[in-house]
Amino acid sequence: MTEVPDHLLKRSRDRRAALGLGGGEEGDGGGTPTTSAASPAADPSTSVETTAAARPAAVIPAESPAAPPKPVPPYVQASLRRKKIPLWVMPVLAFLPLWAIVYVNTLSKAPSTTPTQAEAGTALFAAKCQSCHQADGSGGAGRPLYQGSVVKTFPTIAEQLEFVWLGSNGTGPAGTAYGDPNREGGVHKALSYNGNAMPTFKGALTQTELLEVVRHEREAFGAEKIDPKQIAPDGSLLWPNGKPMLNAAGELIDPDGKPLFTTEGKLANPAQFTSGATTGQAAGS
Repeated sequence: MTEVPDHLLKRSRDRRAALGLGGGEEGDGGGTPTTSAASPAADPSTSVETTAAARPAAVIPAESPAAPPKPVPPYVQASLRRKKIPLWVMPVLAFLPLWAIVYVNTLSKAPSTTPTQAEAGTALFAAKCQSCHQADGSGGAGRPLYQGSVVKTFPTIAEQLEFVWLGSNGTGPAGTAYGDPNREGGVHKALSYNGNAMPTFKGALTQTELLEVVRHEREAFGAEKIDPKQIAPDGSLLWPNGKPMLNAAGELIDPDGKPLFTTEGKLANPAQFTSGATTGQAAGS
């Protein structure tokens, strides 16, 4: 194969350029363009565009449809529809506790179900004494108490409390005088009424119950009048000096606050009480 001189190749290119056929190199024989052994390097931008065109386009995921809103529960709907409390109600609500306190204080107290001292004495007499002295105190196996008889025998309540607590046998042997020695109609003596003994109630009654039943006998049958100053707010009987007759333990105490009885059941200080005085009057009061 014969190599074509360069000047001929140049002339050929110029001719082709003049004819509008491009100025590419021709191959051997002057007619067919040939490609040189070394191909020129590809244009970088063309290579990138070709690669991009050959690569499939990225798929953009479609937006998922928004989830429908959750239904509002009926109780929430009702709360939203409910009318709100107006602001002017707030001061009224704040005043309600004060109004309640004032209102409660205007109410009358409920009646107490606890029996008073006099009421308890009535029930005790019916249970413990009525069988001997009768319901009206007219007497039977025991001495009459009505028509003021019991107060004539015991001018002071302390003397009667001692006698009922000890009974006839605790007072002394048969014929022992008790109560007022100057009693109208004669002094009473142990075992002098039908030969029947007055039983002891020491141990059968509490000292609180003893006071209750003796008080009933004196007020219901003896018609004794009690000074209003001797009645405590709860209805219990007081000594004339305003001191209680019972301590916190329910035991009888004297006007000085000391035990009324000795351990044997006798009056601890009988000189405090004078016969002929009104109920419970202490000496010198």
